[in-house]
Amino acid sequence: MPLQDWIHHWEEGAGARVLKIVVAVLAFIAVAALYDLLTARSFSSCSAMESAQLARNLSEGKGYTTDSIRPLALYLLGGAAEPGQSSKVLAGRVPDLTSPPVYPALLAGWMKVGPFQFKANQMWTYQPERWITVFNQALYFAALLLIFFLARKMFDSRVAWLSAILFGGTSLFWEFSVSGLSTLWLIVILLAVVWALLEIEARDHAAETGADRRSVCLALLAGLLVGVGGLSRYAFAWMILPVVLFVGLSVTRGKGKLCVALLAAFVVVMAPWLVRNFRLSGAPFGTAGYSVLQDTPPFPGDALERSCDPRNGLKRIEPSDLMNKLTDNMSALGQDELPKLGGNWISAFFLVGLFIPFRSPALRRLRYFLIGSLILMAVAQALGRTHLSAETPLVNDENLIVLLTPLIFIYGASFFYVMFDQVNLLNLDLRGFAVTACAAALCAPFLVSLVVTRSPPANSPYAPLHLQMTARLMRENELMMSDIPWAVAWYGERSCAWLSLNDDEDFFKVNAFKPIHALFLTQRTTDERYLSQIKADTKGWGHFVLESAEHGEVPSGFPLRKAPAGFLPDQFFLSDTVRWQGGFR
Repeated sequence: MPLQDWIHHWEEGAGARVLKIVVAVLAFIAVAALYDLLTARSFSSCSAMESAQLARNLSEGKGYTTDSIRPLALYLLGGAAEPGQSSKVLAGRVPDLTSPPVYPALLAGWMKVGPFQFKANQMWTYQPERWITVFNQALYFAALLLIFFLARKMFDSRVAWLSAILFGGTSLFWEFSVSGLSTLWLIVILLAVVWALLEIEARDHAAETGADRRSVCLALLAGLLVGVGGLSRYAFAWMILPVVLFVGLSVTRGKGKLCVALLAAFVVVMAPWLVRNFRLSGAPFGTAGYSVLQDTPPFPGDALERSCDPRNGLKRIEPSDLMNKLTDNMSALGQDELPKLGGNWISAFFLVGLFIPFRSPALRRLRYFLIGSLILMAVAQALGRTHLSAETPLVNDENLIVLLTPLIFIYGASFFYVMFDQVNLLNLDLRGFAVTACAAALCAPFLVSLVVTRSPPANSPYAPLHLQMTARLMRENELMMSDIPWAVAWYGERSCAWLSLNDDEDFFKVNAFKPIHALFLTQRTTDERYLSQIKADTKGWGHFVLESAEHGEVPSGFPLRKAPAGFLPDQFFLSDTVRWQGGFR
């Protein structure tokens, strides 16, 4: 190859494109490594630990079973209502009725090929969680690529680069990448769905006859993807409504065939799992279907999931309770989360850009799709809100509107250039500097976070080494009860029941299903308010710990009476026998 052709190849030809891709990949890896180094800490989300322990059980051939056992799940499985059937419910492994299967299955596959070591050797970090972070950051990069190509298809390369840079420079998504949650996976799915919808719309615009085979295949793909998303997070299944509506309103030829194909693919993907749940529990979504009833007057906080028999509370539910939950949470969304829309100021450009019309019908329809989806997801998020949103605000799997922020970034970046093109900057270098400066300002919170080392949250109960050593005092066939059962299941690989509603009747109900050999309470219980919670609720676990500490013994009649030194005042451990002399199992 002549020297001039070689230079052209690397400056403007195919080599230049390859070079840009290589530089982008290396830059992302460098930023990810730096971010991971500065934010190294254990998971803090209940949902992340639940998914991780399910994935490990799958990878080890234990089926889709859980070690984090909700009393509500026992009730749905038929054991809570009739304790005499406990041998049927808890004799073997307990099938999970809470988490949809796709994301744990992906993690299980990753655990099969990755160098996972499940023995903890550090107090605040856990090696398997680092590898789960690597998996999610690979999804993050895939989302960046999809945003780039989608934005270039919708607008041009300038909007594509700015959209991708802003998405990659937003702290919120980096926090999701280290959280262990399925959010980035769902963002990848949603972007792929939007790509399929735009292809369907473009083919309809160019075609002279009805929907062809490729359009039907695209509709099947869109329905399949929404179904996979629904089996990654049940609330995502609501996206089938705006997807079908988009096809129905944007396609002029063969829309009936495409809508039927789309819905058929969605049902084929979702139905088998819903039938499995219904056969096991009588509820197609298992315990997750009860989330709309949580945080209502009969079931404050996590009371519903900890209830052995919720029938009395279910009878007290009024339609006004659900309406109040919807209006209260929608008000909170409107004041706090919707104005931020993904944690980047580019969302302000999107909101202002709503008043700017597009010449392209496809861009107008997709913007309507985005607005409608945003409203739908906000309603679903408000109704499905539980205690998880209060424990880890923004970074939780109940945050549904964040899934739509990549499209918001694309439209926001397009309006940025509409405004920027009105500015009279004749010098090309000066225009490039101005765009770079604006992008840096929009990414400033993330850039600042790269120079600040983050310590574990003060008084956090999630110390992997300590939790694993505590949980491994138990034998594999023994049952523990804890206020952080998801962490005991994930770090300790031991079966753990969710803390019962009280230390009296409800405790003994769970104990009747299967004997509880140890009780482990953490700062989630000992940090309760002294007057309004610990002293006021005489049957609560906070009061139980206080009375036990003050008198030096547990209340009479309680079956667990052996306590090692060194746990109080932050934590409290009770056992039926002296186990700690045998050490770590």
